[in-house]
Amino acid sequence: MTATYRFALMTVFVTFILLMVGGTVNPTGSSLACPDWPTCYGSFTPEMTDGVEFEHTHRVVATLVGLLTCILAFMIWRLRTDESSLKKLGLAAVAMVVVQGLLGGLTVIWELPPAVSMTHLALSMFFFSFLIYLCFRLWPGQSEGDGSHSSTPAPRAWAGIAAAAVYIQILLGGLVRHSAAGTACGTTLPWCNGDAWPLAFGGQTQMIHRYGGIIVGIIVVIAAANIAWTALQHKKALAFKLAVISP
Repeated sequence: MTATYRFALMTVFVTFILLMVGGTVNPTGSSLACPDWPTCYGSFTPEMTDGVEFEHTHRVVATLVGLLTCILAFMIWRLRTDESSLKKLGLAAVAMVVVQGLLGGLTVIWELPPAVSMTHLALSMFFFSFLIYLCFRLWPGQSEGDGSHSSTPAPRAWAGIAAAAVYIQILLGGLVRHSAAGTACGTTLPWCNGDAWPLAFGGQTQMIHRYGGIIVGIIVVIAAANIAWTALQHKKALAFKLAVISP
C-alpha cells in the first residue's frame, strides 16, 4: 500500500498546483482566452499569448490531474485489501474529476455563467479535500489501534465543523468574485463605505464574506484548541502540531 499512498500524495500535490494555476485564470481576465473547448483556437498546442498561457496551462494541468486520478483508482483497485470502501472511493474520485472537467468546459462554452462557475469552484475544493481523505485512508500508519477510531467525538466533531465552515467561506469568496462584488466596498475596512450592512447586493455579498471570515476564524481556533488538547492527552505529536499551525 506504500506505493499507492505515495502516488496518492503526488496526486494531491499536483491537484494543489492545479488550484493555484486555476486561481490565476480569472484575475488575469483569461477565463475566455480560449473561446472553444477542449481545444484552444482549434489546437491542443496554441500560441501561449494574450491570456492563453493561463487558461491553457490550467487545462493541461487539469488533464494531468485527471490522468493521475485514473491511475490512482486503478492502483487502489488492485490492492490486496478487504476494504471495499477504498475501491469505491477511488471510483468516486474518477467520477468527480470527470464531472469537474465537463464543468470546466461548460464555463467556456456557455461563457462563464455564475451558477456553473460556482459549481466548478465548489467541486474543485471538495475534490481536493476528498483526495486528502483518500490519502489518510491509504496511509500505512493508519490502523484500528492507532487511536483514529478512539472514543473522542468532540475533536472529530469540531474538525468537521471547522472544515465545513472553511468550505462555505471559500464558496462565499467565489460568490464575491463571480458576482463582481470584489470592489463593491472600495478599499474601506472593516465596513463597506462606512456601512455595516449596505443596501446594494454587491456590498451585502462582500460583507457576508467578511463577517463569515470572523466567524470561521473563531470556529477554527476553537477546533484547533480542542484537537490540540486531546492530542496532548493521547500523546499524538503529529495531530498536536497540525492543530497548532491550523489557525
